[in-house]
This record gives sequence, structure tokens and C-alpha cells, in this order.
Amino acid sequence: MKSILPVKSQPSTTNSTGLGCEEFSPAGGPWLVKQTFMRAETVWLSSLLGAYFPSLPRVLDILNEGTQTNVMLGTAPGESVKQYCSRVGPLPIGIACIMVWRLAAELEALESFLPEAVSFVDPLNCKVGLWQQDFLQLFVDRFEARPIGSAEMASRVMHVCAMLIKGHPTEPISAAVAAKVPSSLLTHLREWQIAGSTMLTLGQIKGLMLMATAAVTRGLRGSNMMAQLFANERWHPLLPSQRSSPKVYGRAEGSRMPVISVRLSRLLAHRNRLTEIEVLMLHNRLREQAAAVPVLGLALDPEHILLRLPGLRESANDSKMLDIRLDSLPEFTVALESASDCLTLGRSPVVIREASEPGKPFSDLRGDVDEQLSRLWQTLQDGTFSLSGYNMEAVVNRELPGQFFCYLGASFQRASRVAAPKPASESPKPASPDEAAAPAKPMTAVIREVPRAEASESKQESALFPLNQPTDKLPQHPMKMILITAGSGGTGKSTIARLIYELANFETRDDVAMFDCDALGNRDFQKISPKRIESMPIDNVDSMRRIVETAMDGKLVLADLPASCQDILSRDLNPEIIQSLREDDGLHWLPIHPVTAKAATLPAIKQWRTSIFGEAPSIVVVSLKDGPVSTDLLDEIIRPQDLVLRMPVLDQSLAAALDASNATWTDILEGRVQDSHRMFGNPLVKRQLRFKRKECEDALFPLLRRIIKDPSTAS
Repeated sequence: MKSILPVKSQPSTTNSTGLGCEEFSPAGGPWLVKQTFMRAETVWLSSLLGAYFPSLPRVLDILNEGTQTNVMLGTAPGESVKQYCSRVGPLPIGIACIMVWRLAAELEALESFLPEAVSFVDPLNCKVGLWQQDFLQLFVDRFEARPIGSAEMASRVMHVCAMLIKGHPTEPISAAVAAKVPSSLLTHLREWQIAGSTMLTLGQIKGLMLMATAAVTRGLRGSNMMAQLFANERWHPLLPSQRSSPKVYGRAEGSRMPVISVRLSRLLAHRNRLTEIEVLMLHNRLREQAAAVPVLGLALDPEHILLRLPGLRESANDSKMLDIRLDSLPEFTVALESASDCLTLGRSPVVIREASEPGKPFSDLRGDVDEQLSRLWQTLQDGTFSLSGYNMEAVVNRELPGQFFCYLGASFQRASRVAAPKPASESPKPASPDEAAAPAKPMTAVIREVPRAEASESKQESALFPLNQPTDKLPQHPMKMILITAGSGGTGKSTIARLIYELANFETRDDVAMFDCDALGNRDFQKISPKRIESMPIDNVDSMRRIVETAMDGKLVLADLPASCQDILSRDLNPEIIQSLREDDGLHWLPIHPVTAKAATLPAIKQWRTSIFGEAPSIVVVSLKDGPVSTDLLDEIIRPQDLVLRMPVLDQSLAAALDASNATWTDILEGRVQDSHRMFGNPLVKRQLRFKRKECEDALFPLLRRIIKDPSTAS
């Protein structure tokens, strides 16, 4: 039976001093905080019911009493930022910037989803805690009683960044601290220190933090940067009460080979999401182990799931181990950690189910295997637990794509339930006990609260957009965007265009137009798909007019430009025209600038921006094909509004064979190319190519998710 947690319990000794706040700690249950608001906040609080932002308060229950609204939130353990900085001292620049970047990402996501709610969050009142017991993280565990001006939000985020880097809440930035801070970040910190405010937006702060992190951290690959920043023991925050070592169920003894235990949460933070086959394998193993765990201790949250992998690496902290695919291992087992007395249980979207509508209690799903497995299935596919794997773009009907959310048309509107197709039925799989048990209980992870008028549409088109599904299953929105490769010759522009074509599955989409404008060269982009990619030389004004006209018709345009066409384009385009098309017609230009160690890279990109693109956001792709790229070079190129991606190193002979081939990487791996290069028949080369393709997908993930969903919001 589902045990519904009591709204009231014996208050803990650490009651909040804030007005209208009270903390609770039920025996054996999650820590909770109860807040009281005026009735006016009920609308946005109801909209937040069921939403899941890992760093922000999670609304579990809402109860209206007279003119007041009582809200139950899942609280976050840890200590205040001021206390933490005074105790620990300055953090490494990379870790401090990643923590602030994550907080800014959460605030910007909440701002785009519900602007009224973000004004009730104060970054200065954050707590420093451990995310999934692995990474340092800034958490907010309650809303403020009074709203904060939107202009102060970015300034307070910069204040938090300065505190973490200085290691002190009040003292100024000393010369010793400034020497370690990249110039791109130090300029804005000095501005904040003098003026007490900053002109940056939350989106620009995100870009600024990524630039600073790239300048001080090596080996980052796109969205996987979190996996590089393991928390050192001395940086751990103090918890309200240390619990004893939890009991682990399913730990195998006497294994024949070395075994490494990795938390599923750490794997997800590195991988963003699992494939459908991996989810199925993990699902079957978890169901077998769940029977041995006591009811109150059973939590299929990624924090409490331990993967026991064959010890293929010497160090358990080797990030390469996290690149491994579960379906590529000969065997792996799982162990479950007991969740009794867990202080963060109230923030889990798997174990604690939010109220279906205001006034109804939330539920504790410990002991309910089917409910937890169904919610975990959706979480693993969508990457909800990844620190950088969720996106707030393309919000439809006030629903969060890829996250659990109950649709509430009005504050107190009762909605009917409509069950979408179960994720387990989307791919063929062998018969298992899961299929027999599925009809007995509803798969709540894919049950959506929608009005009756939308019931028929919801069966055909779900509001959840898992990025690992083929793009032809996703709703396609009208797009007005031109992705265009620009830079000096020999930097890998065509390679980037080919990877985007393959990884975004452009071959099956009718809303994409692609042009290879290097008609006098090798046409490396067009030759992988002559039927889909058109060869169109940039030799007169008609060529660019056609590209713009195609984009205005609602198609996403991907154009691979040669380095020699800059003078021709500058006759028809300039920064004023680019800006005018964006403001008046909603046409976004997203130039892709590959950066290598070549001396011609920097002046070429500067010239493209000065004469054509201006201040338009751009994608800076760092490639190591010509050697390491210096930090000083990146500081001169990167701006706060840019998105920086780092490509993995590719063997020169392998890269040359790929450029010469007339097929995509997938075609080569699956043997669909008849006249393929002889080296692709080697099993070792195929294995290397498979792993490099995965690394490229991880590196380009921030760009791919904008293309897959709604590129009109990429800027």
C-alpha cells in the first residue's frame, strides 16, 4: 500500500527563522519544509506542482486555508554559502564556476517557464550540498516571502560566484585571487565589486561561467564537464546530521574479476541519458534486486543504485570508465542502497510523487516497485538526473519536456487522466515479468494531467521529448534559423556539417534544407547524401537570397561555406541586416566557427564577425586537429553569448579516410557502404570509430538539442 506522508510531524530542532517557515523530519521519511504564502501566490505555486528543477525547491503539496496557502517542499541538506566559504576558503575556479553555471541554468529555466516564481528565489540564501553524493552543488530549499526584483537576480548570482572564488563573504578580490581568475570573468567581477550590480543576464552568466571553466580546466568535452569535477573530501559541506553507512543489498561476494562500483547518478551526470537497450537491461536487473530490500528502504533513485562494472580501469575516478556502454559489457550487476533516513529523499522525482492537484497529499512510493520503475524509466531516457541534460525549450501547454509535470489549466481545475503509450512498449524486447505486471499498475511516469479537450491530441503527440528517440517521432515546430559554417580553410567545417547531418537525423526530416556551397572544391558535405544536400555555389546575390527565403518558409537551413566566400557575402550582408532580420522577421543566424591552433583562425573569425555577423550568438567549436588551442586564443574569440564546444581528438589517418568516404559514420559501422575504405573492415578501427562517434555526439549535444527541438530559441 502507498503510504501517504503526514503533512504535520514533530518539528526538528533546526526550525527556520524565516517568517512562515517550519522544518519537519518524519521518522524514516524525507526532510520537509512547510511555508505559508498569501493566496495571491497560489497560481504560480500550483503551476510548479510536480515540476522538477534539481537545484530549486520542489513543490510537493499545496493546501489552501482561508486567505493563506500552505506549501510543502522537499528541503536540501547542507550549509549556507556564507558559512561554507568562511569554513572551507576559496574553491578551485573551475568548480566554483560550474556550481554558479548550474544555478544560473536553473534560474533561467524557471524564468522562461514561470517568470512569477523566479522573483521569489534568492541566490544569496542558497545552501552548498552534495548532488547525488558526488558533486558540489548550490541548492535552494525554500521560496522567499517577498519577491526580489529581476534586475537584482543576476547581480546576486555574481555575488555568489565572487564569494566562492574569494572564500570569504565580504572581503574584496585580492591580487592573489585575481591572478587565478581568467580575464573574461575577472572583468565582470571587478565591475560587480565596484558598482554592486552587473549588466549581464542569466544567459550571459551561463556563457561566462563556461568560458572561465574552459580556461582553467583541460579535457572538457561538451556537456560532460560535470564528470571532470569530482568533489574533494575537504570541500564536502556539513550535513545537519551524519547518518551511518547505509546497508547495501545485492552486493556480490567473491567475484572472479575486479569489480568497480559506480553510482548510477554519476554515470548519468557524465552520459546525460541512457539508450533504450541500456534502460531495458537495467530495468530487468533492478526488478530482480528490489525484492530483497525492505519496504521503507526501497528507493530506485539513481543516488541509491550502484552499478558493479568489470574493473577495466585502474582508478575508479577515471572518467573514461564512465563512457562505457552497459550493453557493451559482458556482464554487470546492480546493488541497491537502503534509503532509510535519507535527507534528500523529498527532492527525488522517482521516490516521492507530487500531489496530482492542489489540496491532495503527495505520496511516498517506497515499497511500490512498479510505480518507481515506471518513473525511473522516463528519468533514464530523458536524462533528468544529468546536471546538464535537461532543456527548457519548446515548452508546450505549460509542461516541462523530459520531466515529470502535472498539467493544471487553472489553480483548482480538476483534470482527467490520459495514459500515453508506455515507454517499455516502444522497442521490441523479450518477454519478461515486467510485461505481465504492467497492466496491473498504471505507468505513472507517462501519465499526464490534461484537459479533456486535449485528450485525443495527447494520445498522438506526447509532451515529453526524449532526445534519444528518432527525430521523426518528435513534434516539428516552424523553424527560422540558418546554421552556417564560417572560418578559415582546413579547420574542419565540412566535418562538423556532416556530423550535424548524421547526429540530428536530417536524412529523415522534411523541414531541413542543406546546401554545400563549396562547388569548386571537393564538396565533402554533399557527397554523403547527393539527393538531400544541394550543391549551390556562393557566386552572386541570388544564392544568399535563396538561403534566406528557404529559412523564412519555416525550414532549418544548414549551409557549409567555403573560406573564400567572405568577400562575396559582405556585399549583401552586414551586422545591421543580420540584426534587422532577427528583430523584424524572427530569422536567427547561428554561425559555426571551428577553431584550431592554426594562425589564420583568429583573424578569420574576427573578420567574419566584423563584416557580417556582428554580435549574433555563434557556436565556437574547438578542434585539436592542429595541436592544442591556447587559452589566450580562446579568450580573444569567445564572447558571453557564444556556445563553446570541444571536439575529441581524431586519428589523422582515420579522419582522412572519413573525409574521403561518401557515407556517414553509421553507414560505415553498419557495413552499408560497398566501396568503403579498407581500413574500416578492421574490427579495432570499427570499435574506435564507434566510441569516437559517441564522443562527438556528447560534444555536440548542446547544439543538437536546439536543432532537434526548437532552434528559434537558440539565441
